Amino acid sequence: MEILRLENIHKNFGVHHVHKGVSFALNKGESIGLLGGSGTGKSVLLRSIIGLERIDSGNILFHNERIDHLTEDQLKDFRIKISYSFQSGALFDSINVFENIAYPLREHTKLTEHEISIKIKDMLKLIDLEGKEHLMPSDLSGGMQKRVGMARAMILDPEIVLYDEPTAGLDPQNTLNVVSIMQQLKARGLSSIFVTHDIPSALSLCDRILILHQGKIIFNDSPLQFQFSSDPEVKKFFIS
Repeated sequence: MEILRLENIHKNFGVHHVHKGVSFALNKGESIGLLGGSGTGKSVLLRSIIGLERIDSGNILFHNERIDHLTEDQLKDFRIKISYSFQSGALFDSINVFENIAYPLREHTKLTEHEISIKIKDMLKLIDLEGKEHLMPSDLSGGMQKRVGMARAMILDPEIVLYDEPTAGLDPQNTLNVVSIMQQLKARGLSSIFVTHDIPSALSLCDRILILHQGKIIFNDSPLQFQFSSDPEVKKFFIS
C-alpha cells in the first residue's frame, strides 16, 4: 500500500535548479535508499517532505492528502507521523539522554512520567544503550549520539522515518550498530527513506534503490538490478 508520493517536485535556490521533476512513491513497510553525489539535493528532498524546505512546484502526498502546502501549525501533526533523523543526531546539549528522548513525548502526548520512563527504557534497549540515560551528549561517542537521535525520532512511533546520512563518519562497528537498529525497525513495519553514500548499508537494508542525478531520479529499481545495471551512469555510481 502506497503511503507517500512525490509528484514532479521542482526546487530552486536562486539560479540553482536542484530538483527538476522528482517523482517516486514509498509503500508501507518499504525502505528506499536514496543515493546521489554530493550537492544533488538528497537532504533537501527529505526536508521538503516534512516542510523544512518549501518546494516551488509539484505535490507531496501522505495517504493521498497533500501536505506540501500546509502551514507550520498544520504540519505539526504530520511531523509526528513522518519523523526526521538528522545526520548529526541534533541532540540538545544541555540535557541528558533521557530528557532528549523524552522531549517529543512531553511535547506531543499526555503520557505520565511513569509511562514515559517505560517507553524510554524500551527504546534504550533497542539502541543498546541501557543504563546510559543519565549521560550528557558530550559524554557520548559520535555513534552513540546518532543512535540517541534515532531513538528520539522513533519514540512517537511514526509511520515513516527519513534517515539523513545516519552512518556518515562512523567506524565499521558503529555503522553495523546503526544499520542493525534500522533493520529491527523495518522488521516492525516501519517505512523509511535512507539518504546515504554508504552503498553496502543501503544494499543490506533497502527494498529499492533510487539515484538522484542532475535534478531527476535516473534509477528506481531493486538492489539486485542496481548492482547489475548496464546504464553507464548507474555503473559509474556503483563503482565510485
